[in-house]
Amino acid sequence: MTGSVSTNGTVPIRAVAGDEASGLANIITQYLEQLLGDSAEKRAAASSLRGRLGMNARESDVAVTIVFADGAIEIEEGLQEPDAVIGGELEFLMHMMAGRANPAWEMLNRKMTIRPGRRPLFAYQAYSLMRLPGVHVWNGVPRPPTGVLVGAAAALVIGLSIMYARRRAPGGDDA
Repeated sequence: MTGSVSTNGTVPIRAVAGDEASGLANIITQYLEQLLGDSAEKRAAASSLRGRLGMNARESDVAVTIVFADGAIEIEEGLQEPDAVIGGELEFLMHMMAGRANPAWEMLNRKMTIRPGRRPLFAYQAYSLMRLPGVHVWNGVPRPPTGVLVGAAAALVIGLSIMYARRRAPGGDDA
């Protein structure tokens, strides 16, 4: 068997190229080892997932295919018949995998692309698996500044108070 094999409880993870694996393949292998090693729930999800997810780091022109099959995960170099492909800068791919960046938001900002391929929902299934436990699916969507939220809430309260006071005043709208 070529490449290094890691087990994290029950799911073997293997970088097919072994010592010749790209940096992206090594990063993904280490990330998945740690993620699955820390979570029995993630290991069960990984064992049942079937498909091939391509990841293309555009700025370095490096691509890998993460193969989920037969209760194991293999990371192959290049895009090898993927069911879906996620592309973008390496930093955004890593943030997306961890759940710190929202794929929909990053696509709108043209920092990331997703090609659904043969299985349109597979990219989302793989994203759900690779997201850190406890991270909400909409994490990574920018939030308005706190001052804007507080100001909007204050304006709403003041507006409702004025409207209520006018209705209660003699000759108001209730008459």
